Amino acid sequence: MADAVLDQMVARARLQDLVADYAGSMDWIDWDLLDRVFWPEAQFDFGMFKGDYAAYRNFARMLEEPYSRRLHMFGIPMIRIEGDRARVDAGSLITCRTDDPAPGIDDTFWGRYVFEAEQRGGEWRFSRLTYLLNLAERVERKVDDRAGPMNFSEGLSPRHPFAGR
Repeated sequence: MADAVLDQMVARARLQDLVADYAGSMDWIDWDLLDRVFWPEAQFDFGMFKGDYAAYRNFARMLEEPYSRRLHMFGIPMIRIEGDRARVDAGSLITCRTDDPAPGIDDTFWGRYVFEAEQRGGEWRFSRLTYLLNLAERVERKVDDRAGPMNFSEGLSPRHPFAGR
């Protein structure tokens, strides 16, 4: 296999891993993992928030940590690579649970993440993120479902017994 084809395959796999790592960092509130997804000078645009990585990290903490449950899912990303730069476009479904007021509120967001990535010294990371919202829905829970026989994704963090580290 030609080196260029192999390099392209490796780059695509790494970019897909970055999307998965981004979702995992949000779900598990793993801020150390998030640090490995973005270059320090990365730029962000969520409409209601625009800024650099340091500001985004604080914004994400304030937004995600109050939720008792978080699930960030991405569709198969469209990846376009040109040399040491890439564009990654992925549809998303996000659902989050707050417990207050009891028995809770579920927020669901359908949208699209447009990432720009750069490879530096053989390492890929994201350098820009733009989020496009398609639909948001808020549903107040009528019943507390935590008493059921299921394992719920309450309290996910890097210290959780099911954390993947």
